[in-house]
Amino acid sequence: MRYLAALLLSLMLALPAYAGFTGPSASSGGFKGPGARPGSVTQAAQVANAADDTPAVLEGHIIERLRGEHYMFQDDSGKVVLDIDDKVFGNNTVTPETRVRVHGEVDTHRQRPNDVDVRWLEIIK
Repeated sequence: MRYLAALLLSLMLALPAYAGFTGPSASSGGFKGPGARPGSVTQAAQVANAADDTPAVLEGHIIERLRGEHYMFQDDSGKVVLDIDDKVFGNNTVTPETRVRVHGEVDTHRQRPNDVDVRWLEIIK
């Protein structure tokens, strides 16, 4: 029993080591130099020309559900398709009038335009 308690305690203490802040003032570490991925995408219009896996933080409105987990997003620069898993919405209700901030990565495709795979969503009040 004592060994089990010690194991559980060491696992609980190790978990915070894997956590990291990824908000607005987070460090933007990583490789800088030839071939480096450009900075994050902040407007819908930038998604079309962004590289695969480029970080994206967009603010605007989800205006329509297209099919399955694909939604049309619009900001002042234009429109882009978002891929949002149902669990990302959580218990939040989002309408076309709700202003949101979505965080994710650009997904590039051979046969269709780039979209954004959304990791989390915030409602902006």
